[in-house]
Amino acid sequence: MKRVQFAAAALASVVSLAGCSTPTDAPQGGQSTGGASLEQADTFSQIQPDPQVQALLPADLRQSKKITMVLSAGAPPTSFVAGDGRTSLGLNADIGRALARVMGLEPTLVSIPLDGIIPGLQSKKYGMALASMSASPERLEVLDMVAFTKGGSAVAVPSGNPEKLTSKTLCGLQVGVAVGSFQATTRLPKLSEESCESQGKPAVKGVELPDQSQVLQAMASGRVKAVMADGPVLGYAQKTQGAKFEVLKDESSLTSTGGMAVIKGSELTEALVKAMEVLHGRPEYQQIYDKWGMPGYALPAAELGRLKG
Repeated sequence: MKRVQFAAAALASVVSLAGCSTPTDAPQGGQSTGGASLEQADTFSQIQPDPQVQALLPADLRQSKKITMVLSAGAPPTSFVAGDGRTSLGLNADIGRALARVMGLEPTLVSIPLDGIIPGLQSKKYGMALASMSASPERLEVLDMVAFTKGGSAVAVPSGNPEKLTSKTLCGLQVGVAVGSFQATTRLPKLSEESCESQGKPAVKGVELPDQSQVLQAMASGRVKAVMADGPVLGYAQKTQGAKFEVLKDESSLTSTGGMAVIKGSELTEALVKAMEVLHGRPEYQQIYDKWGMPGYALPAAELGRLKG
């Protein structure tokens, strides 16, 4: 099988870490989304630590009572930064803060480009990741992943769809994706193989950019003909940013399960499995999805647990 051709664009992200006792997190290096209210950051003070979860925590976390969580930048409503340039917002940030309460830990949240998350975990710069990552074989070689959300890909084109594209007629065209995303590593290559290469047509030319906002800007400027991204991200951009595009009819199964992640073999894994079970059983879990306009993406109880390839 041919490989989808990707043109990568680099982004330097300088992030300094700082402890916190409020929803104000570490400086985010200019990843902010202006207009987002700090009031959207919930501390979940009503959630009390769960003794069973705490008993599963590694000794160092039980002692420090602090954890640094890394999120992917620039992907509202799942993950983005408030106009103060510090406070992480979105569904993943709320899940992270609620999980921290269940574990009895004080979280520091940091948003960086997606392709820096796994190296950051491996270097122990971050304790865990909440980035709605799907469990690809490559990721599972180096990570333990715990299911916490549903996801889904979608394809967007400029308003009016001037080239009359469908999700199956992108052969030979440049399609924007976020660097390191599931769309870049798995969904778009699979779509290219099924709809183009196996039919003797030219492969889709994936163009990787640092985050979803820059991917959409590339389509608006005509650099790419279409965009593949998480469905909630595209829907949120349409509603809140006045983005001028339309989402194509889904002609394939683009749903997936997103997981939080720690390094493979981590002593934290089983605590996260239990903490997620506890949070899932509380009303706050569904309330978080309702708050961010994603009620249909809450994880069914039957899918809780560790993700496997």
